[in-house]
Amino acid sequence: MTTNVTQIHDPLSISDLHISLPVADRTEAATMYDLLLGQAAGQHWLATNGSISLLDAAAPLTIDLGVADLAASQTLLQKRGMTLGANGTLVDVPPLRIAELAGVAVGTRMIDHIVLTVGNADSAIALFGGRLGINLRLVKDLGKGVAQLFFRTRSAVIEVVAGTTEPSDGIGLMGLAWRSDDIEAEQQRLVAAGLAVSDVRTGRKPGTKVCTVREPGLGTATLLIEQ
Repeated sequence: MTTNVTQIHDPLSISDLHISLPVADRTEAATMYDLLLGQAAGQHWLATNGSISLLDAAAPLTIDLGVADLAASQTLLQKRGMTLGANGTLVDVPPLRIAELAGVAVGTRMIDHIVLTVGNADSAIALFGGRLGINLRLVKDLGKGVAQLFFRTRSAVIEVVAGTTEPSDGIGLMGLAWRSDDIEAEQQRLVAAGLAVSDVRTGRKPGTKVCTVREPGLGTATLLIEQ
């Protein structure tokens, strides 16, 4: 007996990440991001898998999740019980939004991963893995109610640290990691340019090397990683 199985298309295939980041001093931050990521126009830096823009300190952080079919994705998310507002805002889970992919990848940099904070691991799994359909690849139990959750989009990793904040605090941005092809040379270049950068060290993931850019003016913790 042959059973015909209908293939169900899921239009919500999240790829690129676009971060609009509030900073204390946009001019100072732009100078540092130019050194870190290359010259940009209009305080908007393009990567092969996303982008970052700077906002005034009073503006809200937004994190856009890029999808190929915005209309179909909105319909699916509404069926999954999510409330959508203007500009793709996911009303129940700020600062997350969905946005249509810009098209051809541009820029030379690549976002390796972003680190978000949430209050509860189960709620994060239900949101990112369930409603948003992002592939949950690894869960690390750190004890005392804290866990690291690693979700992979088609082009980047979303690391979620759960249990270090209150659930009422919502979703926060803890840091950004940028891929580097030659981390020793890059660390030396940034130090020579006047940025505070740690020594290169072995990363937690086998086969990786990392260094930390210790500049609060960037608006978030910033890591370079070679792998």
